[in-house]
Amino acid sequence: MAQAATSMTPEQVKKIKANCEDIVKRVQADDIMDYFVDEDYFSIEDVAENIMSGKTPQHQTERLVMLLQQKRSKAGIFDFFLNQLARHGNKDLAKKIRETEEGDDRFPEIPEKLKNKMVTERYAMHLSKTFPAQHLITFGVCLGLSDVDISHVKADNMQYGVSTVIWRLITVWKNRNGRSATLEKLHNLFQNNSDSIELNPEAYAKALDKIIKS
Repeated sequence: MAQAATSMTPEQVKKIKANCEDIVKRVQADDIMDYFVDEDYFSIEDVAENIMSGKTPQHQTERLVMLLQQKRSKAGIFDFFLNQLARHGNKDLAKKIRETEEGDDRFPEIPEKLKNKMVTERYAMHLSKTFPAQHLITFGVCLGLSDVDISHVKADNMQYGVSTVIWRLITVWKNRNGRSATLEKLHNLFQNNSDSIELNPEAYAKALDKIIKS
């Protein structure tokens, strides 16, 4: 009997993250994204608003990788992604991703008792100085915000500094997610996209320490 497809596991997310640089260099989002729509992993809106809004082919592939992680609850999406890589000239890369054993231990975990705590504006401020300013747009996309949302936040807050823009992006995400905007969920978003936003491990550890002690 065939094994039932499952959602993407944390280990599989780490495999993709560990190979993100190679994926962006070697994979053309345009070659494979329509197949994800055909199988209902992505919607047409996902492709148009998220992937195709990237200004370069590399940026589009970065957005596809982010979208994969956002859709990781869909059964079979990890294997489907690797199958598409293999079908489109990247069989060796698919094999490398599947066999990757490297974990991501650069960032500390949050205590169990804090995982279900709601994100506060104070938490957002602690996390607002943990990655470079040039990744503002990428970070907003990681939070599931549209380009229009991100542009409005930048226009309204850039005069107060980059950290204020990042703080505001997190609070917009928090307000839209309501009771599901937990510290664990935000922590996972930071970790799952750490390479894309060049998350600073030391700064992030210090921010988490402040959150834990607050």
